Amino acid sequence: MSLEILPALRLLVEHWVVKKAPSVPPGKLTPEDLDQLSKASIETLSQRALGTEANEWGSLETLTRGWVVQRQRGEMPTPLVEDDFRRFVRFVLEGFAKQELTTGTEPTSMTELESFIPKKDIVLPDGRKVIDVLKDDPFYFAREHLAQSL
Repeated sequence: MSLEILPALRLLVEHWVVKKAPSVPPGKLTPEDLDQLSKASIETLSQRALGTEANEWGSLETLTRGWVVQRQRGEMPTPLVEDDFRRFVRFVLEGFAKQELTTGTEPTSMTELESFIPKKDIVLPDGRKVIDVLKDDPFYFAREHLAQSL
């Protein structure tokens, strides 16, 4: 799963001329480069969502470190900036959304959600059972997590 769900990424960078390193001549991105860029975009989305990377733009920033990009003919080459990274990650989100729509999957049913509810009687510090809390409010723990993080 990479370029199949990110056609907008290919359209964005297909005319770019990239100098990846001082010792490498500038050139267009190869299919392997596009695949690495799309995978790094997906990884970066995951890293930002989960907070697993100290580097703000994670895999994208690591992959493209040192790149100088001429985006259009006659334009001055510049390094990639935060707006470029943001655009790559947005294409990932749009690609996943389009893939979800085209696969025709239905929203998760309540019976599927119930498979995540623990079978044991785990009790919260306030005396309520986890099973009862999740049946009443499936997003209880997500809100608790956000409240403690903020």
